[in-house]
Amino acid sequence: MFRDHSLSQNEAFLQRPATRARGRSQHRKGQAAVKAFFVRAAFGSALLLAPPLLAQSNVNSNPALAPAGRYRVIRDHTQIVFSVLHLGLSPYYGRVSGASGTLNFTPLDPSRSSVSVEMDPASASTTTAILNRELCSASVFNCARFSKVIFKSTSVKKTGDNSGDIVGDLTIAGATKPVTLHATFHGGMQGPLGQDNYQLGFSAETVVKRSDFGLTKMIWAPTVADDIKLVIEAEFEQDHS
Repeated sequence: MFRDHSLSQNEAFLQRPATRARGRSQHRKGQAAVKAFFVRAAFGSALLLAPPLLAQSNVNSNPALAPAGRYRVIRDHTQIVFSVLHLGLSPYYGRVSGASGTLNFTPLDPSRSSVSVEMDPASASTTTAILNRELCSASVFNCARFSKVIFKSTSVKKTGDNSGDIVGDLTIAGATKPVTLHATFHGGMQGPLGQDNYQLGFSAETVVKRSDFGLTKMIWAPTVADDIKLVIEAEFEQDHS
């Protein structure tokens, strides 16, 4: 009365090869997918690893061999790291980014070089979210009124094969004071990703007094030292515009 839907032995025998074929096909696809994954991973790793190795091998540490001319700040590779002693116990660190500016570079006569850089105080960041917000308030940088931290050089003096003192005016929260940056030239190279421009890398350090810039109104001012150490890390690229 009811039809038997179960497969006969002959029918089952005929269908087994097709089932096995589908299994083998799915297995091959799985193997291909796994292989493709590892190939992509290896290729990605090569892309990540090769440029630094290539870049380092092409860096020239002799500033005299760098092209003279106008350079612009590479925004994503420039920052100020600041530190202040907290309670006399340990330095507390933060940083400011969002840089723009220019370098007029004369490697054969560094005294004729000049640099002008602006940074965004609203980008100031530390390990504490509440402090990050307060740094932009009227009691500290007053970002609403003073939207830039500015440094403009007034003179450059060579102090070594790869070092020099850059004297200039630093403006923070509307107050401008003279400072001397002790700078180090790390090296230069042609654009590492094939760009048609030369790139330069520098570090510079100085110590300023926050009281010189009116940074004394914070409720936590008595808990930190007056001296603030600034470490500037900067990269520049040729400006052909």
